[in-house]
Amino acid sequence: MPLRYNYCPHCNKRITFRIEFDDVDTSLYPAPFYLVHKDVSCGKISTFYVDSQLHIAVIEPEKKEPKMGRAIKTVETT
Repeated sequence: MPLRYNYCPHCNKRITFRIEFDDVDTSLYPAPFYLVHKDVSCGKISTFYVDSQLHIAVIEPEKKEPKMGRAIKTVETT
């Protein structure tokens, strides 16, 4: 899967990450995953949601618990 990018909701720095279809619960769209910003000045976890083409649909600055489905995958920035 190609490299994806967005901005950290905590520090507004640009972040890059890789996400695969295996990383998300495909029975639930938008599908959530946790993203850990591996920056020494931030280091926070956010919940990102992707659509069926793995495009970012929603960003929430806090870690959310899953309502149903399988466990949420944690992805780190590159």
